[in-house]
Amino acid sequence: MAPRFLTPAQPDTPSFMVWNLDLNEDGTTPHDKSFIRLPSVGGTQSCAIRFRLLIGSTASIDAALHTNYPLDGSPYVRTKFHSKKFNFSNQTELICEFRIKRPGPYQYYVTYKSIDADADDRSDSIVSKSDVNPTVERIYRAFKHKRTPTAYFLVDPQLTLGGQPLPLDGIVLQSVSPKWLGKMNRWGAQLAVSSKMGYNMLHFIPMQQRGGSDSPYSLYSQLELSDDLFDPDTAADEKDQRLRETLLEMTHKHRLLGVTDMVWNHTAYNSDWLRDHPEAGFNLENSPHLRSAYELDAALVRFSRELANYGFDRMVGSVEDVDRLLDGVDQFVIQPLRLWEFYVIDVDAAVDAVGSEWDVAAEAEMSEADRQTMDSLSGDLRNEWLRSYIVGDHSHTLSTRFGRTIDAGRTAATLRVLVGKGGDKREAMARLRELLDLLNLPYYREYDADVKTIRRNIYERVRYERLDRGSWKYGKPIGDDYKIVDPLFTTVEPRDGADVPDDRRHLANNGWIWGGNPLDNFAGPQSKAYLQREVIVWGDCVKLNYGASPEHNPWLWEYMRQYTLKMARVFHGFRIDNCHSTPIELAEYLLDEARKVNPNLYVIAELFTGSEDTDRIFVQRLGINSLIREAMQAWDPHEMSRLAHRHGGRPIGSLAVDCLGEPGVFTDDEHGGARIDGIVAPLSASLPHAIFFDCTHDNEVPAQKRTAEDALPNAAIVSLTACATGSNRGYDELYPELLNVVHESRRYAALDDPLSVGLGEAKARLNALHREIAQYQEVHVHHESEYVTVHRVHPVTREGVLMIAHCAFKGATESPWFDSPRLYGTAVMPEFAYRLRATNASEGDKDGGTLHGLASRLERLDNPETHQHVDSHGMFTELRLPAGFGPGSVLVVRTRLVDFKPNLDWKIRTSADEAVSRLSLGALNAALYRCDAEERDTIGEGAYDVPGLGPLAYCGLQGWYTHLRHIIPNNDLGHPLCAHLRQGNWALDYIAQRLHRYSEYYPEIAALAAWFEERWGLVKRVPNFMVPRYFALTVHTAYQALVRQALALMPGKVVNSSRFTHQLALTSVQLLGHVNSTGLRPISESKADCSMSAGLVHFSTHHMRCWGRDVFISLEGLLLATGRYDDAREHILAFGSTLKHGLIPNLLDGGRFPRYNARDATWFWLQAVQEYCETAPEGLSLLQTSVARRFPDGETFVPWDSDEAFSKSSTVAELIQEIMQRHARGISFREWNAGPSLDSQMSDRGFDIDIAVDFGTTGFVSGGSQWNCGTWMDKMGSSEKAGIRGVPATPRDGADVEIVGLQKSALRWLAELHKKGLFANSGVQKPDGSEISYAEWNDLVQSSFEKRFWVPLDAAEDDEYHVNSAVVNRRGIYRDTYGSATEWADYQLRPNVPIAMVVAPELFDAEHALVCLHKISAILAGPLGMRTLDPSDMRYRPNYDNSNDSNDPLVAHGINYHQGPEWLWVTGYYLRAQLKFMRIAVGKRSAGKDALSPLRTVYHELHAHMVSLKHHISSSEFAGLPELTNLNGAYCRDSCQTQAWSSGCLLMALHEMIQLENNVHEALLSL
Repeated sequence: MAPRFLTPAQPDTPSFMVWNLDLNEDGTTPHDKSFIRLPSVGGTQSCAIRFRLLIGSTASIDAALHTNYPLDGSPYVRTKFHSKKFNFSNQTELICEFRIKRPGPYQYYVTYKSIDADADDRSDSIVSKSDVNPTVERIYRAFKHKRTPTAYFLVDPQLTLGGQPLPLDGIVLQSVSPKWLGKMNRWGAQLAVSSKMGYNMLHFIPMQQRGGSDSPYSLYSQLELSDDLFDPDTAADEKDQRLRETLLEMTHKHRLLGVTDMVWNHTAYNSDWLRDHPEAGFNLENSPHLRSAYELDAALVRFSRELANYGFDRMVGSVEDVDRLLDGVDQFVIQPLRLWEFYVIDVDAAVDAVGSEWDVAAEAEMSEADRQTMDSLSGDLRNEWLRSYIVGDHSHTLSTRFGRTIDAGRTAATLRVLVGKGGDKREAMARLRELLDLLNLPYYREYDADVKTIRRNIYERVRYERLDRGSWKYGKPIGDDYKIVDPLFTTVEPRDGADVPDDRRHLANNGWIWGGNPLDNFAGPQSKAYLQREVIVWGDCVKLNYGASPEHNPWLWEYMRQYTLKMARVFHGFRIDNCHSTPIELAEYLLDEARKVNPNLYVIAELFTGSEDTDRIFVQRLGINSLIREAMQAWDPHEMSRLAHRHGGRPIGSLAVDCLGEPGVFTDDEHGGARIDGIVAPLSASLPHAIFFDCTHDNEVPAQKRTAEDALPNAAIVSLTACATGSNRGYDELYPELLNVVHESRRYAALDDPLSVGLGEAKARLNALHREIAQYQEVHVHHESEYVTVHRVHPVTREGVLMIAHCAFKGATESPWFDSPRLYGTAVMPEFAYRLRATNASEGDKDGGTLHGLASRLERLDNPETHQHVDSHGMFTELRLPAGFGPGSVLVVRTRLVDFKPNLDWKIRTSADEAVSRLSLGALNAALYRCDAEERDTIGEGAYDVPGLGPLAYCGLQGWYTHLRHIIPNNDLGHPLCAHLRQGNWALDYIAQRLHRYSEYYPEIAALAAWFEERWGLVKRVPNFMVPRYFALTVHTAYQALVRQALALMPGKVVNSSRFTHQLALTSVQLLGHVNSTGLRPISESKADCSMSAGLVHFSTHHMRCWGRDVFISLEGLLLATGRYDDAREHILAFGSTLKHGLIPNLLDGGRFPRYNARDATWFWLQAVQEYCETAPEGLSLLQTSVARRFPDGETFVPWDSDEAFSKSSTVAELIQEIMQRHARGISFREWNAGPSLDSQMSDRGFDIDIAVDFGTTGFVSGGSQWNCGTWMDKMGSSEKAGIRGVPATPRDGADVEIVGLQKSALRWLAELHKKGLFANSGVQKPDGSEISYAEWNDLVQSSFEKRFWVPLDAAEDDEYHVNSAVVNRRGIYRDTYGSATEWADYQLRPNVPIAMVVAPELFDAEHALVCLHKISAILAGPLGMRTLDPSDMRYRPNYDNSNDSNDPLVAHGINYHQGPEWLWVTGYYLRAQLKFMRIAVGKRSAGKDALSPLRTVYHELHAHMVSLKHHISSSEFAGLPELTNLNGAYCRDSCQTQAWSSGCLLMALHEMIQLENNVHEALLSL
C-alpha cells in the first residue's frame, strides 16, 4: 500500500525572509537588478538583505559593503556610510547581510582590493634565470583600492489605517482642491463623501497662501496656510492647529490618510520674502550668464508695450499676422540688441592690447614644440589649434558683451612667427585682424544658429497662443497684460529705502522644456534655454536657485526645510510637484528631513523624463514609493489594456513567488551573531511601483477626451489594476471639463448620498473591491475590439475577480464582436454590472456657486449568463455579456477554482523530506539523473521529449529542473515546457511512473512516487493554465529535498562548504548509478549495484561506461572527498580483481572482456589505493582484503563464466606487489582477441604492449610505441581519406611525466610502509635477477627526474639536463615525455606536468616548478580547461570536431582530440600544483604572520581561476563540468557535458584550497 503523508499545520506567522542579491564579479549590481525594492517592514514579517560575492571574483579581496542604512541603529544621515565586511561564509562565497528595520531610500557600494594586471602576468615573459616570476610577484604586488559605483535599494513605508497595515496596492487615493472644500472647520461633510465612496487616502493640492496669480502652485508664503480656508483674522498658529485636528479627524473618523503637494522648485513672483532674499532666485548677479537672455526678454516686453508705435495691429488672427509680427521682432528687437557682441572677440580692443604687448615684450617667443605643432597643421585644424592657443579652452558664457578675450602675449608671439623675425608692427597688426576674423567666424555662426532658434521658438509660441482656441491668450490684444510672449524674468521691487542693485532684482521665472534632460539645470551657466526661448515659462513663478547643498544658499534651504517639516508632521505622504525639475540634491535633503519626523512618509511623484532609466534615478535617490501614471493618456482600448498590464501584477499562474525561496540561515550581528532560520530568496527585477489614476487633477476629463460614458469603464480598468490607484474629486460626479485650479471659484457640492450621483454606486464598489484584492497579485489583461478584460487572482487561494469593460472612446459601437470568455476549471459568482449613460453631455449645473457633474443615469444591468461545458481541456464556465452591455458598461464577477484545495501550495511544499528520507545514493541517482541511454538500458524507457524543446538531458528531476531554473526566476510562462504542461498531464504521469519502475531496483523510491502521485492528483484538478505553476512548485520542492538528502549522505567536509562544492559533489550522485548492461562485476550481486560512468552521455552503458584511468583519477574527489568510502572501496577491489599482465584494465566491461591498452590506469589505481588508505576510516586494513581474481594466473584469458574465473584470490597488498614486480621485470604481450573485432581502427602493431623500467640510468617506467597510445591522450586515427587510420595522434611513448610522478608516489609510499613494517615486500626483482628495494628505486627516480625532464632557460645548461637544443621549442618547462621515438615530442608543452607535481612534488626543483607553472598558466590555461598542446606547436588545432571528414591529417575525424582542445580535469591538478609550489615560494620569502596576506592572495588567485567554472556548472544543462571545450572555452558538441574526472579533480583542488584558507583564517583569528 502506498504511503500517505500527513500535511502539517501551516504556521501562523510568515518566515523570516532574507532577500539575496548576487553581485557581479567586480562588485557591481547586475543591470537587471538596478532597481531594488524591499517590502515594508513592521507587522509580523521582518526581513534582511544579503549581498553575495563569489570568492575569486575581482571584488572578493577584503570586500566590504558601505551603506548609509544605519547598521548601528543611529539616526539616518544620507552622507554617513556604515561599513560591514563581507564574511567568510563558506569556502567559495562571501556574504554581507543585515536586518532591515526601517523604510526609506538607501545607498550602498562595495570596496575591495585589486591586484592590477600586468602584461607579464599572462605571457611567457620568463626567458632567463634573472627574470622575475610574474606569478610569484603578483601575490606580493601592492593592492589598489577600488570601489564600485553607488547603487540603491528602497524599503517601502509601513502605512496603517484603523490599526491595520495598508499595502501600497490597496491605496485608493482621491485628489481634492482645498479651496473648493470651503472653510476647513466645515470639511467634515466633504471628507465623509470621500470616505463613503471608498477612498482611503486624500491628496490635497497646495493649501498654502497663494501668490498674485492665485494659482495653488504659485505660493506666496510656504509657511502659512491660505486665509480663504479659515475664518477672517485666524492666526497662523491657529491655522496649523486646525489642520492637525482635521488630519486626525480624517484618519480616525473617516479612515482617510492625507497626502499634500510639496512645491519646492519655485515661488510666487510676488513672494514677499524675495524682496529680502533676491539671491534665492537666478538673478544677473549670481547668474550673470543670463544677462543676454534678460536683455532680449526686456526688449520683447518693451516691444509688446509699444507695438502700436511700430505700426503693428495688436490683434493677431492669422498665420500672416504672426509672420509680420516676427519680422518686426527681428527688425526692432533682435537686430538693435546686437546680441552677437556677447559671442565674439572685440577685434579693435584685441588689436590695441596685442599692439601694446608687441611694444613691451619684443622678445616674446612661441615655444619650439608649439611652433612645430602649428607648422604641422593647416586649414581648419590650424585655425582650431590657434583658437585654443590664443583664446584658450575656458568655458564661455554669454554674461558680458565681448566677453571672449585673447592672450595678448601668446598672440604677439604667434604673430612674430607668422610675419617672421624683423616683421614690422603694422604688418603684424594687419595679420592679426585677419586672424581674429577667422577666429570669430564660428562665434558668428553660433550666434546665427541661436537667433534662428530664438525666432523659431517665438514664432511657434505666438502661433499657438494667438491662433489656438484652447490658449488663454486667444483673441486677446498684445499689450502689457498679454505680451507677445510671456516674460522669462520677474523684477522684484526693493523695500522702501533699500539699496538693491538692479542686477540682483531681475529673477528668472520657472517653467519647463519639452524633451529636456531633467537632470540638467536649464538655468545653469551651460544652458542657453532662456536666451533661445526654449523655456515654456510659468510667468507667475520665480525659479529658485538652491545650488547643490545648503552651503550655497543657507537661508533658502532652511526656509524650505521648515516648510517641509511642517507638512511632514501633519500629513502621511507627499506628492512632489514638478519633481523632474526639482534639483535632486534638494529633494534628497528635504525628504531626508521629512522622514526624520515621519519615517513612514509615503512619497508619490509625476515624472516627465521620457526615460525609464532617468525615472529610476529619481525613484532610487528620492525614495519615491509610487510613480503617477495616467489612464487618460490612452488613446484607444488597446492602449488602455497595455497600461493596465504594465503598471502592476504578474501573469496568472506565475512561478516567480513560490518557487524561489530556499531554507537558509541569517546571522544576526545585532544579537551576538545569533543564527536565525529563514527563507533565502533572490531579489527579482522590478519596475518602480505605480499609482494609476483614472484621471488626475490636471487631466482633461473623459467627457472632453473621449465620451462622458467612458468614465465608468476607465475607472473599472484602473480599479482592477494591481497597483495603487488614484482619482480626482469630480470624476465620480461626472464633471464635464477639467477645472482650472486658478480661476475656478465654485465649491464641491455637499452630497448627502454620493453613491446616487454620477458613477457613485459603481465607483464605491470598485474602490472597495480594489482595497479587498490588494493581495491578488496575479493578473491577466485581455483586449478585444472595444472590450478590456482584467482578471485578478490571489496567488495562494486562487480566488479571483474578473472585470469586463466596454470602453466608450469616441466612435464606440453598441455591440461589437466579443468572444465569450471560457474560464476553465472555474466557478463564477456574479458581483455587479452597470452601464453609465450621460443624459446631457455638454455641461454640468453651474448654479449657486457649486460644482456639479453632467446629468447622467447609472443603470444596473442583469448579471451575465454563465454556462458550464466540458471539452478536451476539461470543464469550463462560459461567460456571456448581459443585454444592453453597450459602451460605458462594466461587469464584475468573482471566480474560484472548482475542486481546488485552498492550501495546495502548502500541501505541495510539505513532507518531501519525509518522502526521500530513506533514499540511498543509488536511488537518488535514479530520482535525480539518468541520461537517455542509462534509462533505456535499465527500465526500457528514454528521456522525456518536450515538443519545441527536445529530449531532456536527464530523465530524473534534474532534467526538468534544468529548464525550471530558467523558467522560474524569469516567470517564463511562454517557455515550451509550460506550453506542453498546459496541453496535458503527460509529464506528470511520466515522473511518477518512472519512479515506480525504479522501485524494482530501489524499493524505498516508492515513497517518493507516492508523494508525487498524491500531489499530482491535486494538481490535475486545477485548470490547465495553472498546471505549470504547480508542476514547477512540486518539482522544485522534491528536487530541493533530494539534493538535501544527497548531501546528507555524503559526509565529507568539503561537500557542505558552499554552492559550488554542493554542485561538484552532486556529480558524484549523477555519475554513479546502476545499469543492466555493465557494472563492476560480470554479475551484479544486487540490482542496486552502482558503477561510475566516465562521462555522459558518451560513456553511459556497456563496455564504454567504466574506464580505469577515469575512475581512479576521479575517485579521490568524487568518492573520498564526499565520504563515499564504500563506493570507493568497491571500485578499487573490482578493478583490482581484473589485474592482468600487471595492469589494471583501461575498459572494465564489468570484468567480462576487460581491455589492457592503458599504461597509466594501473598507476592511477595505485594512487587511489594510497589515497583511500590515507583517508578512509578503514585505512591500511584495505591492503589485507582478499580479492577474487578474474584471471587466476594474472596472464591467461579465461571466460568470465568459467569455473576458473575468480577461483583464486589475492590480497590488495599482493596485487600491488604483483604490479610493481611485473613492471620491474618488464611487460610484453599482445592484446587478447587482437584485431578488428577488438579495435577496428588500430593497426596490427598497435596491439603489442611493451613496458619496461630503465634501472640502468633513471628508474623510469617507459613503454608504448608509435602505433598505440597508452595514456589518457589516446586518440587513434580513423580517417582513410586523410591517411591516418591506425596512426595515433599522441603516442606519448617513452617515460610519460605524469606516469613517472605516479610511479614515484607509489615507490615513496611503499618504501615508507615497508620501513614501518606495514608492507611485507621490501622491493622487486630486476630483469637480471638482482633485487632493488623500493627505497633505492625511489631514490633512483628522484635523482634522475630533474636531469631528464627539465628544459633549462639557458641553452648553455642543455648538456647538464640531457637536452637536444635542436628540437627545443620552448624553454623553462618540463618535458612531456622522456625517450620518445619521436624526439621532438618529448619537448612539447602539455598540461601533464602538474599531475606529477601534485602526487610527487619532491621530484621538482621549486624554482623550476614555479617557472613552468607560470608558463603553463600563460600559455595553456583557458577559461575552463587547459589547452592540451602549446599553441606555438605546428600541430596545435584547438577545435575538436569528430565528424570532420576532410583530408587534413591534423583534424580529420577529430584526430586533434588532445592537440589543443581544452580539457578540464587537468585544471584541477594545475590548481593543486600552483597551490603547493606557491606555498613553498611564500614560505621561503615570508615568515609567520607576514605570510598570511600573500597566502590569502594565493587563495584568491586560484579561486579566480574557478569563477568561470562556477558559472558554467550553474548554467549547464547537465549540471556538471564538461570533458573539454574548444578554443577559449567555446562549446564542443562532441564533448561529454558532464565528466567524472572534471568534477572530481576540481573538487579535490577546492578541498586543498579550503584547507589553506581555513589555516590562514585560524591564524588571523589568533593574532
